Amino acid sequence: SCLCAVLADKYMKDFKNLPFYVQLAQLKVVWTLTILVISFADGTTWQQGFFNGWTPAACGVFSSFIVKCWSTMAILSLLDSVLKNIGEASAVLVIYFMNVCLPMFPDKFEVPSFLAVMVVILSVTAYVGAKSVCEKAALYDKMKK
Repeated sequence: SCLCAVLADKYMKDFKNLPFYVQLAQLKVVWTLTILVISFADGTTWQQGFFNGWTPAACGVFSSFIVKCWSTMAILSLLDSVLKNIGEASAVLVIYFMNVCLPMFPDKFEVPSFLAVMVVILSVTAYVGAKSVCEKAALYDKMKK
């Protein structure tokens, strides 16, 4: 997800003269071809039928990922991939707390899981904060020479 976001960010910025929907259509064509190649590689997907075993829950998850992908690409066209990854890590934290707090889920609060999510969020946040400091330091070093 992170690599895909960085690459999508790079190419969406390089081709920002194209409308968003054209950029997204181009990305989706390549992604669809990649998924088809991968699905033929395992040897069993097409023998039973591509949608074999899809339940209404699987269709719901698929639909939610379509919405997530379109909204992620819209965010990437406006912001950058690092901010997108901070948003996704924060969403994981919210989902974790929902699983712990809502009575319909059996999950219990676990400190290691919480700390793992927080390490990701804080690492990416520190990276974003350090970027401007590093740029200023490089500028200072250049002026000093």
